Amino acid sequence: MVEGFKRAALALTAASVLALSACGGAGSSGSPGAEGSATGEAGGGTLEVFSWWTSGSEAAALKVLEDAFTAAAPGVTYKNAAVSGGGGSNARTVLSTRLQGGDPPDSWQLHPDQDLFAVVEDGSAADITDLYQANGWEAKLPDTVKNMLQKDGKYYAVPVNAHRANVLWTNPDALKKAGVSLSETTSITDFVAALPKIKDAGVAPVCLGAKDPFAPAQLLEVIIMANVGADGYNQLVTGQLPFDDPKVRTAVGQFKKVLENVNNDSAVLTWDQAALNTADGKCASNLMGDWAYGELTNKGKKDGTDFSHVTFPGTGEIFDFVGDAFVIPAENAPNPEAEKVWLAQLLDPKVQSEFNLKKGSAPVIKDASLDGYPDYQQKAAEAFQTKTIVSSLAHAQSAPAEFATTYSDAVTSFLGSKNVDAFLKTMTEAQKNQLG
Repeated sequence: MVEGFKRAALALTAASVLALSACGGAGSSGSPGAEGSATGEAGGGTLEVFSWWTSGSEAAALKVLEDAFTAAAPGVTYKNAAVSGGGGSNARTVLSTRLQGGDPPDSWQLHPDQDLFAVVEDGSAADITDLYQANGWEAKLPDTVKNMLQKDGKYYAVPVNAHRANVLWTNPDALKKAGVSLSETTSITDFVAALPKIKDAGVAPVCLGAKDPFAPAQLLEVIIMANVGADGYNQLVTGQLPFDDPKVRTAVGQFKKVLENVNNDSAVLTWDQAALNTADGKCASNLMGDWAYGELTNKGKKDGTDFSHVTFPGTGEIFDFVGDAFVIPAENAPNPEAEKVWLAQLLDPKVQSEFNLKKGSAPVIKDASLDGYPDYQQKAAEAFQTKTIVSSLAHAQSAPAEFATTYSDAVTSFLGSKNVDAFLKTMTEAQKNQLG
């Protein structure tokens, strides 16, 4: 199985600028059965959970999961193996080293869809279909998300949240000063046209935290969605719509104009710093997933006063889905029974409600209570159930790791070159060579 670790680790390294992909490890012999869903059956020892959740809101949300597990398995010591920095890239480096050494954690965080499928195909993640059947989870999840969690009819991961990546966080005072109004009906063309007006008012129109490579990749992703729609975007990430399509060219041109209107320190800011700078009035807007909501409120920022939000212009009918999920190893697990009890807590309605309230996301199941949720999160939860769900490329969900890495690298290069033709050529060739 060590060779399996190495293959997974190599794939993980290849996706070093993306959300956790192609990671693997050893695990339990056979599939975890329904007996692991009962509380109090984990025995003793340690449960090591690996993630990249270290910011204030992320740590608070992760503590909800920890508390649920320790209540269910009081004899097991919970070990938080979260690694900070790089928007997850530092965590991936550490995990890669551990996997190559045959030392996997009990459970690790990844994204659904293609990110998960990489570890399924590698043989690293355990089949947990029995847990789904024993706990009735299948009936609680939207069909689109279920398809991102299973391969050949078998389930391999338990999701914990639904983040919406196409949210524009705004500073009300900065927009008012510039005489600019943004709403759910604002078009992408109107938004781009308004940026110079905001700049003339003395504030950076868009805050970008490009120190985390996923941030600019995500920004371009939603601009593309605004031009090609949900169907066009799905065709783009599967190779059916070429990247040199005129609408995509328009989107990349708009991205170039947006980059001309970002904060001067974008290269040294992280995603959370960019979000906070927007709330502090240093910028007028910031495109970020709604994990930013959890971070802003965790820092004491007030919705409607310090910041506001609209769906990114032109994407009102789309839910750009970024999910987090947990897997357990397929063979030789450090603590098999504890791993099953851990997974069994994640879709409990009470846990879902408490976790997502702190994380800034929407519960991924339909029967989690939204009592006490602020207005934004209530609306996001409704959007998750009613809007068209697409899977994020910037977070390595909607396409294999190689293609997602190429996209992220091409966006990073574009930040310096601003060469539209070169970007489109790179991505069109990648579609032909990597999505065949």
